[in-house]
Amino acid sequence: MKYIFRGKLCGFICAECREPLSNVKVRIYRVEDRENITANAVANAKETFAVVDEEALKAKKSRLIAETGTDEDGNFEFKLGEKQKYNGEAFEVDVYCETVPNLKTGKNPPSPVQFSITTLQPRWRQTENEFLFVYDYCIPFRYWCAIRARFGAWTICGRLRTCAEPKTPISGATVRAFDADWWQDDPLGSAITDSAGRFRIYYTTADFRVTPFSPFINVEFASGPDVYFKAELGGNTIINETQADGRQPGRENIGHCFCVELCTDEIQPTPVDEIPHWQQVEIFDIHPFPSVSATGFSAEGYAGGAANSFVFGGTVALKGNCPLRNVAAPANSLEYRFQIGEWTWLGGADDPGSLPTVPPAGLSPVTQITTTLVGYVFYTNGLGLPDSARVNIDSTDLQPNGWIKVDGKPVTVDMRDGTTAVVNVNNLNFLRTFDLFNLNSPAVTSAHPAKLPGGLPIADAGRAINTNEREPVRRYRLMFEVRDASTLTTVATDTLDSIVLDNSPVIAALDLEELRTNACNPVSAGQIHILYTVDHPHLRSFSLGVSNNNGGVHPPPALPSGSFLPPPPLSNLLFRGGAGGPHQSGGNGGFTVDISADPPCAYRVVLSWQTRHYQSVPQGTDRLYCK
Repeated sequence: MKYIFRGKLCGFICAECREPLSNVKVRIYRVEDRENITANAVANAKETFAVVDEEALKAKKSRLIAETGTDEDGNFEFKLGEKQKYNGEAFEVDVYCETVPNLKTGKNPPSPVQFSITTLQPRWRQTENEFLFVYDYCIPFRYWCAIRARFGAWTICGRLRTCAEPKTPISGATVRAFDADWWQDDPLGSAITDSAGRFRIYYTTADFRVTPFSPFINVEFASGPDVYFKAELGGNTIINETQADGRQPGRENIGHCFCVELCTDEIQPTPVDEIPHWQQVEIFDIHPFPSVSATGFSAEGYAGGAANSFVFGGTVALKGNCPLRNVAAPANSLEYRFQIGEWTWLGGADDPGSLPTVPPAGLSPVTQITTTLVGYVFYTNGLGLPDSARVNIDSTDLQPNGWIKVDGKPVTVDMRDGTTAVVNVNNLNFLRTFDLFNLNSPAVTSAHPAKLPGGLPIADAGRAINTNEREPVRRYRLMFEVRDASTLTTVATDTLDSIVLDNSPVIAALDLEELRTNACNPVSAGQIHILYTVDHPHLRSFSLGVSNNNGGVHPPPALPSGSFLPPPPLSNLLFRGGAGGPHQSGGNGGFTVDISADPPCAYRVVLSWQTRHYQSVPQGTDRLYCK
């Protein structure tokens, strides 16, 4: 049997800033301390983290099971089996770094570093032909920054906003960091803020320890730089700190990882209704912090916190704001669009036994829209009275490449006197809603043909669903983009890295062995044999019950049932249901229920289920029998 170990690694720069462990080697070793396997496996990784020195590295070389590399996003995969002499036991997980992300190359590259993360006893989940375990881990900043320090790598992770409420993020600004030292002011590096006002500056020890007397005097006495900042936007200085700021507590001798909040009064906050932004999918914020908040999305694309782990189907409301005009150029209209890309699996083929971990190679304009109420236009009707009309957008409003422009849109209005008129949308007559785009998600997911079209016939009730018949998790990346309609310059972007869309039906079938020979004869034996199948990639729960007019006779949990358990581990997200069967020629297949004590009556066997779709409701199917 093959064992598939998939994972994703990252490291915290600070609590609000992390980076993927890209292009490092992941090594797994057989456990040496077998007496303490359980204790090591359940220990917090913060307690088991350790740098492996040369002597220890040589000592554990003979215990190496396998090694693999991570991609740009920190994803990795092991395929283990007979070749590696692996049979599902616990193993140690190490990471070997020849460098760290975004390290500037120098003349004398530092030595590689290997460190141990933890001992894992995987909770293998069996699929048809293999076992699967998924492991995601982000190294605490105290340890990850210590690793970066070994490479002479320094990082500043920051955010630039207005000082005045509501502390609006400032995008497109150039932020420069300097070291205030007694030799000279060393420029450490620069970065441009993104749409959330965030920036990162990467630099090395050499950037602030070089002096005017180098290479003869090349060392400063302090452990780290005394940092201060300058920022420009559109050629104008908006932050102009001095050496004195670098000497303030919290700015002196900063560490290898440093996070900072900057603000400026040089830019007054733009009125919120003039800021283009994408805020929500339905009621869920696309970028709250932390990302596991019950009001937002997980890194894997599930909404509402771990206990809910909602997915979306049908029409999905994308909510936010796009002003009619560009506040920086009031004469110019704004237009917006959404773009979408799909996550896939290593190797490319659908895998219903795991989450897709390969990011989209690119994004395409979203054209799958249903009618969306974006606002109301106000006018004076033919009776001389104030009136309003709905402003809807649909597929006819999509310009090439999916762009939508509401400014100037002609709206036919009722004049209340038997006539109509056309009113063009403008800033003086338009009141917007919070809706940007109603996504027609079935039109998106229909790019994939159904794995089991038509569902499972009742004759197959009790049969387990084969791997190639199972619908996988469909995970997408969505980006909101706003541009100036005249200059075509991008004004704002917002991205939801992952959202799970699903419109696949629950595969369910229910039958009784006793009804297969004659569905009309009363059941005379003291048993019934229930054949059931229920399968879906986003199942919340399922249950079986037997009842008559007086209520439940054989309720769960005496009868089969199952429920979704919130992650971690991530494998909990793959709960799909179950099957009781298959049919046997002797009529004794499925789940046996003793009905010998049940009185003569008409009975109903119910298979119920509910998915994790947002706003889903319980559903079910039933079979009737008499005794």
